[in-house]
Formats: sequence, structure tokens, C-alpha cells
Amino acid sequence: MRLGFWTLLLFVMWMILTANFEVANIFIGLSLSFGVALIYKKMFEHSEEELINPYWLGVYIVVLGKNLIISNLQIAKRTLSKDMQLNPAIVAVKTELKSEWKKLLLANSITLTPGTLTLDVKDDILYIHTIECKNIENKQLITQEFEEIIKRI
Repeated sequence: MRLGFWTLLLFVMWMILTANFEVANIFIGLSLSFGVALIYKKMFEHSEEELINPYWLGVYIVVLGKNLIISNLQIAKRTLSKDMQLNPAIVAVKTELKSEWKKLLLANSITLTPGTLTLDVKDDILYIHTIECKNIENKQLITQEFEEIIKRI
């Protein structure tokens, strides 16, 4: 059942991204979707305690999109200004997330957001490079918004 769901979800994404409804493309999309779902079957399987909440997944996608836009505008402004005023730092941020896939989602969310890069994840600590860290005491703000949502997914 879940394999079929993920195959269908991946296939729909394939069709949206390719926007090509020829028979060959549909066959390739179905084949690849099934193959990817089969390969990553264990990643898609969760215990009853770790079922994905679609509402919070949607909220996460919206918040990630918002952060991507805001961060891109901030980076563009810095890049185009005469004085970049960079305060780079590598900070260690503790996460409360216990699930490995949720930690991975948090780390990738931080990396996708311009101006930050997750360097390493060890146990409950994320090592993050940021181009703006004026106040080292507020380092938890880097992950806070994403982490609160990812906890609920």
C-alpha cells in the first residue's frame, strides 16, 4: 500500500516537472517512480509513532519557501551593496529531534537556505556555517523555526 502511494506521488511529481504526456515519458516516469520507491522503501516506512502529518508537511513546505525567498533577497542585497558586512561563524546547535530522517530534513533545510550551510550532524548537534552571526547566544534561532515544524511532521 505505502509503496503504491509513494510510487504514485513520485509519478505525479515526475509528470508535473516534465509536463510531457507522451506514452514513452509516462512509461519512463512510472518505471523510475516505482524503482525509487522500491529502493527507498525502508525510508518511507515509519512506525505508528512516526506517521507523517500531511498538514504539518504542507506548513513546512510553505515556511521553507518563505525562508528561501527572504534569504535569497538578503543575500542579493549583501552581494550588490558596497559593504558586505559579513560576520561568518561556525556554530554548534543542539537539536531536540530524535528521528534520523527528521535531523536530515532539518540539516537539508538549513543548507538550502542561502547564507547557511550544515557542515556536520553528530548525535544531537548540528554544526552550521553562517555568514551572519552577530550574536552567538542566539544561535538557536538558525534552526528554531524549522525544528518546531519538523517536530510535528
